[in-house]
Amino acid sequence: MGRSAVILSALAFVLVLCGSAQAAPLGASQQHYLQLAHTGVARAEQRWSDPRRGWYDARLGDHERYPLATIWDIVPLFQSLDAIAIAQPTQANRRAVAHFAAGAERYLNRGLRPVPGYSPYPGDRTADTETWFDDNGWWGLAFINAYRATGTHRWLADAERALGYIATVGWDRQGGGIWWNTTHPYKAGEALASGTLLATLLYQQTHSGSYLRDARMFLDWANTTGFSAANGLYAGSSLNPTPIDYIEAPLIYAQAVLCEVAADPGDCQRAEALKARALDRFGYLLDFSPQYDAIYLQWMLALYSLDHDQTLYSLAVANARDAQTRAVNAQGLYLLSWNGETLPAQDAAPGMLQTQAATTSLFAWLAVYGPPS
Repeated sequence: MGRSAVILSALAFVLVLCGSAQAAPLGASQQHYLQLAHTGVARAEQRWSDPRRGWYDARLGDHERYPLATIWDIVPLFQSLDAIAIAQPTQANRRAVAHFAAGAERYLNRGLRPVPGYSPYPGDRTADTETWFDDNGWWGLAFINAYRATGTHRWLADAERALGYIATVGWDRQGGGIWWNTTHPYKAGEALASGTLLATLLYQQTHSGSYLRDARMFLDWANTTGFSAANGLYAGSSLNPTPIDYIEAPLIYAQAVLCEVAADPGDCQRAEALKARALDRFGYLLDFSPQYDAIYLQWMLALYSLDHDQTLYSLAVANARDAQTRAVNAQGLYLLSWNGETLPAQDAAPGMLQTQAATTSLFAWLAVYGPPS
């Protein structure tokens, strides 16, 4: 090898090391959670991967005609991989994100009209496929985190497609609000929460005024028609005013982000007041179900990174402690509730990838955010 080639090779090695060192060194607690997250992902890949179909099954031993995971089944695994690579941006971790994100593009349904969107099952291609707008929001947020983890603009474009579908097809131009799905049964808090945060984070990344307008349009409806005055939090849906934790946290965090990037004092005040109400309502040890509570804690941890409220970090750690010690079954899989009980049928079928991945995602995000100093 010539001298110039040696120099270039050494430079490339240094760049790899610099890329791996972009994140601050992880403390002992972050290393602990990172190891738990790696183990959780590895077990998910061992037990739920479907080599014949080149993806993941929704359930262990699934023999149905369409066994592969839907978006809602697998989004916590996507977020787990994102968080691992954000916490520890090694080449291997970023490659894992890129590999998964490329597979995640299989959910893009170009047959939908008037614009493409993400349909529930990989390979859906027809215009009449029933499609969920909250799926597009959660999937878009996972693509944004893939962009954060890798810097690859392809994943940012995938997130933009998700928001384009929500804003074009999901938003009710007559009365406002975002529909639950393409059959329009009701306006859904889940779709509103994920769509609003997606628009906000796309604005944060791109500074495009169109994304800020979408975020403001969604929030204006959320803070009026979509708000449950009796509860002091956002309504679960247009049919049920009961607040749900994983709806509240993304909407609170969206306004905290806008407080920083758009410098609107109203956003700051609402985020702080809503945070206090959510903590009071949902309490310290969560017992809804891992797939919901993990989303709540993901965005409460993100809020902690902005406002440095130690209560939010303690909340996540307390639930992670219970999840680590109580949610694991005899096979070493996180298939129980965080209090150690069998999950009720309405929340989780036996052997769900989603249950394993949701608990894993909590560990992964605790690897990203260090404890208070």
